[in-house]
Amino acid sequence: MGIAVIYGSSRKNGNAEQLANLLVDGFETDKIHLSDYRIDPITDYRHSEKGPYPEDDYHQVIERVLAQDVLVFATPIYWYGASGLTKTFIDRWSQSLRENKADFLANFATKTAYVIGIGDDEPHLKGIPLVQQFQYIFDYTGTSFAGYILGRGNQPGDILQDTVSLATVEEIRKKWRS
Repeated sequence: MGIAVIYGSSRKNGNAEQLANLLVDGFETDKIHLSDYRIDPITDYRHSEKGPYPEDDYHQVIERVLAQDVLVFATPIYWYGASGLTKTFIDRWSQSLRENKADFLANFATKTAYVIGIGDDEPHLKGIPLVQQFQYIFDYTGTSFAGYILGRGNQPGDILQDTVSLATVEEIRKKWRS
């Protein structure tokens, strides 16, 4: 089982990354920090002639993601949703759909996904729209949505005090080992 962790924070070693690292520790993992890549916003060509897509790092990143069996999206909860880095990356999937929808969706249909969202303003309640957004994304792509962790944290390291999140990490790890 290969795992891709897609880190959506602009801050390295933040709470989302720390929790994701605990989750995947000891497993074969491709760690992808979206902040290390230039992924431009999508240009919508659905109703016009295809123009030039940005010459950026999108294809390199999506190829790494699609090469794995399990996807873990780790994002801070910004304004009750995914980080801009995460959202921009997912928005660019529209490009892949335009390029080869059948293959793109067939590949995603073989994946299992998890979401980690970390916030400070009642994340166990106010993070639910984030989870719902990912549920709709995974429904569309045919991806199996296996679980999520909504944790509380603001300052780096706060997540390590969230006993519920840490217990959920252990539950998922146990499932992966069996």
